[in-house]
Amino acid sequence: MTRTQFAKDEILFREGDAADGVFRLIRGSVDVLRELDGDSILLGSVGAGQSIGEMGVIEDRPRSATVRAATEVEAEFFNPIEFLDQIANSPPAARDLIQRLSRRLREADDRIVDDERRSNAAKHNRNKTSEQAVVLASARVHLGAKSPRLQRQFHAPLMLGDLPFVVGRRPVAGEAPPLREPDLILDDTAPFRLSRNHFIIERRDGGDHVRDLCSTLGTIVNGEPIGDHFRADHAPLRAGDNEVIAGGVDSPFAFSVFIA
Repeated sequence: MTRTQFAKDEILFREGDAADGVFRLIRGSVDVLRELDGDSILLGSVGAGQSIGEMGVIEDRPRSATVRAATEVEAEFFNPIEFLDQIANSPPAARDLIQRLSRRLREADDRIVDDERRSNAAKHNRNKTSEQAVVLASARVHLGAKSPRLQRQFHAPLMLGDLPFVVGRRPVAGEAPPLREPDLILDDTAPFRLSRNHFIIERRDGGDHVRDLCSTLGTIVNGEPIGDHFRADHAPLRAGDNEVIAGGVDSPFAFSVFIA
């Protein structure tokens, strides 16, 4: 393990680099970005006490995003062997990693089950487009549009009587259909900020959550980024109003999720 420092705006690693180790932030914060048609899209920030880059090491794949120092940063750097040794000798770290891998495996299993259900029977009471939303007066969860661009696609809040509820983008010509059939299908134009399956609102562990569905640009829930590039792929929803942004910090796909 080596300790290193980065000045503000210095790059820790770039999208496409080999995953040669893991950074654990001791001080400061970093921004996570992805390139989209030549533009850098800010997906979210990671602060002190968190690690960045571990899934690339575990999965032996190139970096999926660029990480840039948002402030002056002090970090510990672990090469792959050191990182795996740390996991082996730290039950909390091992438990956290196992939970992340388990969530990814469960997500893959959920997709298989969903595909099987779609092939055996048509879904009932599902929103195929925003105009076909089923409005139930007894619904606890309300989904609304916060940004003007999104408000042009659906005007009135949707009352979600049936969870889980998937939000995604309409495929364009030449694209394969999504693995899940979205309950709310939205239009987007290239470069796409919204994935065909982007996020799901679901009931789990006695509460309501938003889970990112391995989207390209991630999801932000009440300021917390989730998805493949971050520590978790889900975040809890609190009672009252919640902000959910799909596709980066400045994405036009900004939603309000109200929990009654």
